[in-house]
Amino acid sequence: MILGGIDEAGRGSVMGPLVIAGISLDSEGIKYLQKEGVIDSKKMNPSKRELLYPKIISCARSVYICRIDPKTIDLYVNQKKLNILESKFMTIVSDNLDADKIIIDACDINLVRFKQSIVQSLINTSVKIYCFHKADSDNIAVSAASIIAKVTRDREIVRIERKLNKHIGSGYPSDPVTKIFLRNNIENAMIKEYVRFSWNPVKCILDELTQTRIL
Repeated sequence: MILGGIDEAGRGSVMGPLVIAGISLDSEGIKYLQKEGVIDSKKMNPSKRELLYPKIISCARSVYICRIDPKTIDLYVNQKKLNILESKFMTIVSDNLDADKIIIDACDINLVRFKQSIVQSLINTSVKIYCFHKADSDNIAVSAASIIAKVTRDREIVRIERKLNKHIGSGYPSDPVTKIFLRNNIENAMIKEYVRFSWNPVKCILDELTQTRIL
């Protein structure tokens, strides 16, 4: 049996893409990654994730990655359909994995609803789909997918920094570097393609600037 796993990185960030990654593994690949210490990407530092990334790629039966830009994210968030956006791209990833069974780390509190949103749109109807909460902590294939997604997103952030020639931090609203960057550059047209304007922290910064002008 070929086991697939799908996870995302960057759902809660205010800058950069949402990355959804999938990977499939045979039994030898699973044993290899267990030996290498693959776990949920959130439980390891960036250097460890980078070290494991090529090892995961080398033993995978298949890998598929989707990068969703901020403009698309804003479109769905403004309609309160972020979960639908994720299920749409997780379906695309599922259809592009060589796997008999795929385990997905679900973002929707309702697992049955989330699974159905994927299954009903699948082209490859022979693959079995399973959705769980915190699957990135419980399943080796999903853990591997979480590392692929996180490393891909981290590299995208580095690419954005090089293009802007500025430090933007992690892109998450809790990051002080990201906060300062947004406050100082939010009206710069060059950064608009990288910012999620539907996010409340960004809206608050824009509101503060408007109030400052009024005063």
